[in-house]
Amino acid sequence: MDAEYATAKEWYKAHRRELKKYRGEWIAYTNKGVISPDRDYRKMKDGIPADTPKLGYVIDRIFESEFIEPVRFYPVRMRSLKSHDWQPRYEVALKVQSSENVQILVDSGAELSLITKKLGEDWGCSRTAGESISKAEGVGGSIEYLLRDIEIELDGHIFTAPVAWAQTDACQEILLGREVVFDLFDIEFKQAEETIIFKRRSQ
Repeated sequence: MDAEYATAKEWYKAHRRELKKYRGEWIAYTNKGVISPDRDYRKMKDGIPADTPKLGYVIDRIFESEFIEPVRFYPVRMRSLKSHDWQPRYEVALKVQSSENVQILVDSGAELSLITKKLGEDWGCSRTAGESISKAEGVGGSIEYLLRDIEIELDGHIFTAPVAWAQTDACQEILLGREVVFDLFDIEFKQAEETIIFKRRSQ
């Protein structure tokens, strides 16, 4: 376990590049470090120590595409090229029947926010009898989803936004889309500083 930080967010910022070893896995971490990693979301949740407070940890998924390896040219000896591997993710709390802290990708290209099937089930989402499944198109193909109004807490601001609850386990994305969120906040991306600034708009 690492040295203790004031918040889980501070630990994440200080140790983000060390999370490379968890690519393809779900992780739960606190202000002291990673407490449960696994490729399977359920196993990751089951691995969280029982005495950990519900809002004392943050859930995140480390994607295979993160931490891009340097591009190498053979046999010429030259300095490797490397892309900036930062992804614009931000810690928020989502609430259905219970609250959960998650790192979520802030995606200006997504009309709706999106959560995975298992996350929704874990938080108490359920399909009602006769409810029709909607379909959305993306770069990676189509996604079947059910729309849910979910409470979001972002930097102390609490609001409700429509969230697409994926209906296939193949979808492992967690996205913060434009609907409601981009109307409530002015959002500034500072890639060089690996920072996102949310400023609540005056009402």
